[in-house]
Amino acid sequence: MATQTVPRANPGETFLLSECYATIQGESTFVGTPTVFVRLYTCNLRCVWCDSMYAVEGGEYKEVSVRDLVARVRDLADPNDRGPRYGIRNVCWTGGEPLLQWQSIVGAIERLPADFVHTFETDGEVDLSAFDDATSAKREAGLVRYIMDVKCPGSGMKAKVAFENLRLLRREDEVKFVLADRTDYEFARNVITSRTIPAGTVLFSPVTPAHKVDRGLDPATLAKWILEDRLSVRLQPQVHKYIWPGKDRGI
Repeated sequence: MATQTVPRANPGETFLLSECYATIQGESTFVGTPTVFVRLYTCNLRCVWCDSMYAVEGGEYKEVSVRDLVARVRDLADPNDRGPRYGIRNVCWTGGEPLLQWQSIVGAIERLPADFVHTFETDGEVDLSAFDDATSAKREAGLVRYIMDVKCPGSGMKAKVAFENLRLLRREDEVKFVLADRTDYEFARNVITSRTIPAGTVLFSPVTPAHKVDRGLDPATLAKWILEDRLSVRLQPQVHKYIWPGKDRGI
């Protein structure tokens, strides 16, 4: 599994931040929902189809304090007391791999409004147990949720820790398979039909051209396979790439 020596934030005090912005969520069961995205820098994996390599390597980040990032998220979410239909209450932590900085995330969650829903787009290859224990009350309330990858062969990575993490998932969590081809589809099908997956939602997401991948998987082809097998999964194209075609960042 690919690794790289990377800079480290001060756990519990600072973040390595790639970008922070408000957008429309393009994936998961929260698709279409206004969301504040916090994209943290660096990752423990190197997937061949990664579409955010600028948050993985290359040094495009700044170190910010937990306090300053909390202020930024509050500013992006703030409805300015205009009424109950104003304001953003969903925060998506992504990367790179956000849970490499889990201690600082815990501090940020504690300082943000108590009703915020935090989702974590994690690659599955970071042990979730420490963060899970630290956020147990929020997890129980459904306010901290995982959208956890299980890496398919086409990623160039190998799923291992993800299979241990499955036991920590709850009904409100989601498991995601990013599929490059038929081999990936059959791998994902085998995983979901042979293992216990507590998460209520399973996402099958077709690869789109990015990084080292020139050709993606046609969503219609993936839909055909799902229907042929009558799999109980959710087809999940990256909707944000349809909303903002050709744009790579801040979406």
